[in-house]
Amino acid sequence: RIAMIFPSLDLSDAWFCGWMGMEGRLKELGILYELTTMGGGHADHALQVSHIDFAIAHRYDYVIIAPTELFVQKAAIQRMIEAGIKVIVWNNNTPFVEWGRERYPDGLQPLAWVGFDHGYGGNMMGEYALTRLEPGSQIAIMYGVPGIGSELRGGTAASIMEAAGHEIVYEHYADWDKTKAYEATKYILTAYPEVAHIHSCSTAMTLGIAAALKELGLTGQILVNGWGGGRDEQALMWEGEMNFAVMRMQDDWGVVLAEVIKYDIEGRRDEIPLSISGGMVIIDDTWTKAEVGKLTEYAYRYSGVVEY
Repeated sequence: RIAMIFPSLDLSDAWFCGWMGMEGRLKELGILYELTTMGGGHADHALQVSHIDFAIAHRYDYVIIAPTELFVQKAAIQRMIEAGIKVIVWNNNTPFVEWGRERYPDGLQPLAWVGFDHGYGGNMMGEYALTRLEPGSQIAIMYGVPGIGSELRGGTAASIMEAAGHEIVYEHYADWDKTKAYEATKYILTAYPEVAHIHSCSTAMTLGIAAALKELGLTGQILVNGWGGGRDEQALMWEGEMNFAVMRMQDDWGVVLAEVIKYDIEGRRDEIPLSISGGMVIIDDTWTKAEVGKLTEYAYRYSGVVEY
């Protein structure tokens, strides 16, 4: 019995792909399972705690938890681990040092941490942005919610750009929300009309940024990035509304969930890495549809949500 708790109310297809990737691989492996999914929004912290309480009360064998924010949900995740539930922390790759080196019951670590490494992706994005910016450019950062996800994605990129001599003139938390990013973009460009790059930390916020620039007649004049490289971001890129993105091999993070469960069932827990990251590649507006399509076929090999 598996429970999947994640902030599913998002414009990105990433969560769906992970879900489909996991189910597709479980079926390939011949593992019989019963799956319960519990969704919510990115800022629905209390709702997610109630889902965690439900999972504990109903004694699921495995709980896959993608925290609304890792530090906010830390205590609730620990309660699940201490209840003897096999927990996989999803969309996070940085184990808590204070939980020790060992998995429960020898330590407090969950079965695994699975995701796309936010810090590594942030580094890729920051380094790439340097190749597209004029010296001394003004930059605005569009974060999600305060916490480790925003810091590793946006903060890492911001540090790289700032160290190279660019100026971070404004930082905004848009709650991973398209409408809030749209409104913030218009404010940013009123207050800082010389901004050369608005750095986004998620697909939904990129969609909001692009919509605002289009309305203002500024499409193509300000550097815009995506995060994930999925269907919606690719569509923006082909329309000239987005310049680059870190493209995740999206189904990887679902396939890995299935493999972790398989290894545990087979008694091979010692062979499971504590932290596992899916593959990522930078794509940009110099790529052809055929080039992106080749990557896409692999990235969405189970979910198949992007068509060409």
